[in-house]
Amino acid sequence: MGMLFTCEETVAALSGYLEGILPLGPFLKTRAHLFNCPGCRALLATLRALPALAAPALGEADGGPGARLALERALARLARNQALVPPEARRLLAAGPDLPMSLLASAHERLVRGRAGEAGPCPLPRDILDLLPPQEHWRWHEAEGGLRKAELCTDPRCGSRLLLVWAPPGSTLPPHRHLGPESILVLEGAMDDQGRGCGRGDWIHHGEGSCHAPRIAATGCWYLVREQGSVQLLGPAA
Repeated sequence: MGMLFTCEETVAALSGYLEGILPLGPFLKTRAHLFNCPGCRALLATLRALPALAAPALGEADGGPGARLALERALARLARNQALVPPEARRLLAAGPDLPMSLLASAHERLVRGRAGEAGPCPLPRDILDLLPPQEHWRWHEAEGGLRKAELCTDPRCGSRLLLVWAPPGSTLPPHRHLGPESILVLEGAMDDQGRGCGRGDWIHHGEGSCHAPRIAATGCWYLVREQGSVQLLGPAA
């Protein structure tokens, strides 16, 4: 069968995989990759969600005006969701997402569709939790001021990692510079990042070399961070 597909090759083949039109060789390579890659399985689940988006609005089963209207509404909704992703992050996704980026994008898609997170200490949707190691295996680290974070997964190919962070009410993160790109997805609560108020479902992206010091609202804030490269502290929290 030859070498297995990479994530980029698998993403390119997913549409044909879903439609059942792939030749046997690419089909087997795609299937084998999906078996071993939670991130690509998350993307496959997102593609499979399109019929479900259209289903509530279906007025006719024969492809008539009701079905066309449902499809138009579903596509418009997906376009709105895509528009909520910062342009730099969209470029990273289009280039073939790594595992942390795939999981963050899947969590974002569920939040903007109104999917609630789990009750309790971890506000992630259940189907995202199912793609991660069991919560009892997460290693939490606490920083000064009560900020807590756990590394959920990494992708050694590019050095990216996905972190779950709890920032306590009214706290301010120390000013810092990113030596690689960072994407933040707010899960619960709110923060102010460079004058922008961000709440549940908001996706913030900072490119390499960017500097910021987010301020956390009185609600506190749960968020996911996909980061690549190290962080340089520029001073203490204000």
